[in-house]
Amino acid sequence: MSRVPSETTELVELLGVPPREAAGWDPFLVQIVDSTPLHARVCFRDLALGVYLSGRHKIRRHIGNSVVEGWSDPGTINLTPPDVEGAWEASASSRAAVVVIRPEFISRAIEEHWGQDARKVELKMQFLIRDPVIEAIALDLAREATGGSSTGRLYVESSCEFLAHHLIHHYSNLSVPPPRSIGGLSSRRLKLVLEYIEDTLGQPITLRELAALAGVSARHLERAFRQSMACSPHAYVMDRRLHRARGLLINHPELPVEQIALRLGFSSSSHFSSAFRRQTGLTPTDFRKTRLQ
Repeated sequence: MSRVPSETTELVELLGVPPREAAGWDPFLVQIVDSTPLHARVCFRDLALGVYLSGRHKIRRHIGNSVVEGWSDPGTINLTPPDVEGAWEASASSRAAVVVIRPEFISRAIEEHWGQDARKVELKMQFLIRDPVIEAIALDLAREATGGSSTGRLYVESSCEFLAHHLIHHYSNLSVPPPRSIGGLSSRRLKLVLEYIEDTLGQPITLRELAALAGVSARHLERAFRQSMACSPHAYVMDRRLHRARGLLINHPELPVEQIALRLGFSSSSHFSSAFRRQTGLTPTDFRKTRLQ
């Protein structure tokens, strides 16, 4: 049997995940596992979500005196709360995405949005369930981890926040729903956030930074921003970056596309070109040519 990992980072060694297929967005960690172990005995300190991506094999799980088994069809999900020790046996290896969440992040969400003592809230273990919300978010994070996505940090943070709230709402013993945000951001707070975005378009912008500026939680900021601006913070930031990019392409023909991408906070020129084409239907180079003819 495999040894018991005591920290999140040991998951890499336990599952043998290549570094290029692991990504961390504090306090989340995503691992892409091309070949899951046939036998494992683990007790994570953190919450672990496993989503099977391919391979249909029989899985047996032992937790204390409880033994359950089923089939690892693509899209099936295992949820293991922190500090639960268990053993898994599989008839063959599968490909899976594993999302690990530090418990303090879940605790903060419980206290901020449900007004409950996190020590009294229990997340319920799940075995080979179907949940399209978890599956969709995990696949998005997996694509980001393997470099096949260009969503950006702000989008990832929003996804992680939403995933945490979904888990608490659907898979815990909480009976009190989180209070709904009432109205959007005040004009003063919204002005601070919008000015900050405009001044820092060329730098990484995180949901927590915007929330701290507005004096609210990250989850509240996302909801209130949507209500005020009719779009998510990530969509707004992307729109402002592309708007400024159009101006730079036309007014500064001497600037290479790569330099404009870097100046506006895109991770690469291909990320910039992909986002620009989705919005305008043209690549940055073609857009510049049509405007300067």
